[in-house]
Amino acid sequence: MSATNSEKPEEEKTYEVKDKRRVNPDGSLKQEAVAEPAPEPEQQPTKAAPNAEEPKSEEPQAQERAETQGPEAELPPPNIFETLQFVTGLLAEQAWQFMGLHLPPGRKEPVFDMAQAKIAIDVVISIADRIQPHIDEEARRALRGIISDLQINFVQHSK
Repeated sequence: MSATNSEKPEEEKTYEVKDKRRVNPDGSLKQEAVAEPAPEPEQQPTKAAPNAEEPKSEEPQAQERAETQGPEAELPPPNIFETLQFVTGLLAEQAWQFMGLHLPPGRKEPVFDMAQAKIAIDVVISIADRIQPHIDEEARRALRGIISDLQINFVQHSK
Protein backbone atom coordinates (compact mmCIF):
# COMPACT_ATOMS: atom_id res chain seq x y z
CA MET A 1 0.00 0.00 0.00
CA SER A 2 2.76 2.42 0.82
CA ALA A 3 4.43 1.60 -2.48
CA THR A 4 1.42 2.78 -4.48
CA ASN A 5 1.24 6.03 -2.53
CA SER A 6 4.88 6.76 -3.23
CA GLU A 7 4.41 6.00 -6.95
CA LYS A 8 1.59 8.49 -7.47
CA PRO A 9 3.74 11.62 -7.08
CA GLU A 10 6.20 10.17 -9.59
CA GLU A 11 3.42 9.49 -12.14
CA GLU A 12 1.97 12.99 -11.94
CA LYS A 13 3.24 15.21 -14.69
CA THR A 14 3.18 18.93 -14.77
CA TYR A 15 1.80 20.71 -17.80
CA GLU A 16 2.94 23.94 -19.25
CA VAL A 17 0.19 26.14 -20.65
CA LYS A 18 1.21 28.16 -23.67
CA ASP A 19 -1.15 30.81 -25.00
CA LYS A 20 -1.19 30.44 -28.79
CA ARG A 21 -3.84 33.02 -29.45
CA ARG A 22 -2.80 35.68 -31.93
CA VAL A 23 -5.09 38.36 -30.54
CA ASN A 24 -4.84 40.29 -27.29
CA PRO A 25 -7.94 40.64 -25.08
CA ASP A 26 -8.45 44.16 -26.47
CA GLY A 27 -8.64 42.78 -30.04
CA SER A 28 -5.23 43.93 -31.27
CA LEU A 29 -2.79 41.48 -32.84
CA LYS A 30 0.04 40.19 -30.66
CA GLN A 31 3.52 41.09 -31.85
CA GLU A 32 4.51 37.42 -32.15
CA ALA A 33 1.55 36.83 -34.50
CA VAL A 34 2.56 39.77 -36.69
CA ALA A 35 6.22 38.68 -36.80
CA GLU A 36 5.64 34.95 -37.46
CA PRO A 37 2.28 34.29 -39.15
CA ALA A 38 3.42 31.42 -41.42
CA PRO A 39 5.31 29.00 -39.09
CA GLU A 40 2.49 28.71 -36.57
CA PRO A 41 -0.02 26.96 -38.91
CA GLU A 42 2.73 24.62 -40.19
CA GLN A 43 3.72 23.47 -36.71
CA GLN A 44 0.26 22.96 -35.26
CA PRO A 45 -1.19 20.39 -37.72
CA THR A 46 1.62 17.93 -36.95
CA LYS A 47 1.02 18.18 -33.19
CA ALA A 48 -2.74 18.63 -33.17
CA ALA A 49 -5.48 16.06 -33.59
CA PRO A 50 -7.52 15.95 -36.83
CA ASN A 51 -10.43 17.74 -35.10
CA ALA A 52 -8.16 20.69 -34.35
CA GLU A 53 -7.63 21.33 -38.05
CA GLU A 54 -11.20 22.52 -38.59
CA PRO A 55 -10.96 25.64 -36.36
CA LYS A 56 -7.74 26.62 -38.15
CA SER A 57 -9.56 26.69 -41.45
CA GLU A 58 -12.07 29.05 -39.85
CA GLU A 59 -9.38 31.41 -38.50
CA PRO A 60 -8.27 32.69 -41.93
CA GLN A 61 -11.93 33.10 -42.91
CA ALA A 62 -12.59 35.12 -39.76
CA GLN A 63 -9.56 37.28 -40.49
CA GLU A 64 -10.70 37.78 -44.09
CA ARG A 65 -14.16 38.79 -42.89
CA ALA A 66 -12.63 41.22 -40.40
CA GLU A 67 -10.51 42.73 -43.16
CA THR A 68 -13.43 43.03 -45.60
CA GLN A 69 -15.67 44.56 -42.96
CA GLY A 70 -13.53 47.64 -42.79
CA PRO A 71 -14.95 51.11 -43.40
CA GLU A 72 -15.38 50.44 -47.14
CA ALA A 73 -17.43 47.24 -46.70
CA GLU A 74 -21.16 47.60 -46.17
CA LEU A 75 -23.18 45.14 -44.15
CA PRO A 76 -26.70 44.35 -45.30
CA PRO A 77 -29.33 46.19 -43.29
CA PRO A 78 -30.88 44.08 -40.52
CA ASN A 79 -34.21 42.53 -41.44
CA ILE A 80 -36.51 42.89 -38.44
CA PHE A 81 -39.15 40.62 -39.97
CA GLU A 82 -36.77 37.65 -40.13
CA THR A 83 -35.68 38.38 -36.56
CA LEU A 84 -39.30 38.43 -35.41
CA GLN A 85 -39.99 35.14 -37.22
CA PHE A 86 -37.09 33.65 -35.28
CA VAL A 87 -38.50 35.03 -32.02
CA THR A 88 -41.91 33.50 -32.77
CA GLY A 89 -40.19 30.14 -33.16
CA LEU A 90 -38.52 30.53 -29.78
CA LEU A 91 -41.79 31.55 -28.13
CA ALA A 92 -43.65 28.67 -29.76
CA GLU A 93 -41.07 26.23 -28.41
CA GLN A 94 -41.49 27.75 -24.94
CA ALA A 95 -45.26 27.32 -25.23
CA TRP A 96 -44.83 23.64 -26.17
CA GLN A 97 -42.55 23.18 -23.17
CA PHE A 98 -44.94 24.90 -20.75
CA MET A 99 -47.80 22.73 -22.00
CA GLY A 100 -45.66 19.69 -21.17
CA LEU A 101 -45.47 18.53 -24.78
CA HIS A 102 -41.72 19.13 -25.22
CA LEU A 103 -39.07 18.57 -22.59
CA PRO A 104 -37.01 21.63 -21.68
CA PRO A 105 -33.28 21.17 -22.28
CA GLY A 106 -31.59 19.37 -19.41
CA ARG A 107 -34.82 18.16 -17.82
CA LYS A 108 -36.24 14.67 -17.56
CA GLU A 109 -39.72 15.69 -16.50
CA PRO A 110 -42.18 17.87 -18.43
CA VAL A 111 -43.13 21.30 -17.12
CA PHE A 112 -46.79 22.28 -16.82
CA ASP A 113 -47.46 26.01 -16.60
CA MET A 114 -50.49 26.87 -18.69
CA ALA A 115 -50.40 30.56 -17.71
CA GLN A 116 -46.94 30.98 -19.25
CA ALA A 117 -47.94 28.88 -22.25
CA LYS A 118 -50.93 31.19 -22.83
CA ILE A 119 -48.75 34.30 -22.69
CA ALA A 120 -46.25 32.78 -25.12
CA ILE A 121 -49.04 31.88 -27.55
CA ASP A 122 -50.61 35.34 -27.26
CA VAL A 123 -47.27 37.02 -28.00
CA VAL A 124 -46.70 34.74 -31.01
CA ILE A 125 -50.13 35.77 -32.33
CA SER A 126 -49.38 39.45 -31.71
CA ILE A 127 -46.04 39.29 -33.53
CA ALA A 128 -47.58 37.29 -36.38
CA ASP A 129 -50.28 39.92 -36.85
CA ARG A 130 -47.61 42.61 -37.14
CA ILE A 131 -45.29 40.82 -39.57
CA GLN A 132 -47.82 39.07 -41.85
CA PRO A 133 -47.98 41.92 -44.39
CA HIS A 134 -44.18 41.87 -44.69
CA ILE A 135 -43.46 38.15 -45.16
CA ASP A 136 -44.07 35.84 -48.10
CA GLU A 137 -47.07 33.53 -48.42
CA GLU A 138 -45.15 30.38 -47.48
CA ALA A 139 -43.93 31.93 -44.22
CA ARG A 140 -47.46 33.19 -43.51
CA ARG A 141 -48.90 29.69 -43.95
CA ALA A 142 -46.23 28.17 -41.70
CA LEU A 143 -46.86 30.79 -39.03
CA ARG A 144 -50.63 30.25 -39.17
CA GLY A 145 -50.08 26.49 -38.88
CA ILE A 146 -47.89 26.90 -35.81
CA ILE A 147 -50.43 29.22 -34.18
CA SER A 148 -53.37 26.90 -34.84
CA ASP A 149 -51.41 23.89 -33.53
CA LEU A 150 -50.51 25.81 -30.39
CA GLN A 151 -54.10 26.96 -29.83
CA ILE A 152 -55.60 23.50 -30.37
CA ASN A 153 -53.10 21.87 -28.02
CA PHE A 154 -53.61 24.59 -25.43
CA VAL A 155 -57.36 23.97 -25.37
CA GLN A 156 -56.89 20.19 -25.21
CA HIS A 157 -54.36 20.34 -22.38
CA SER A 158 -56.11 22.98 -20.28
CA LYS A 159 -59.12 20.72 -19.65
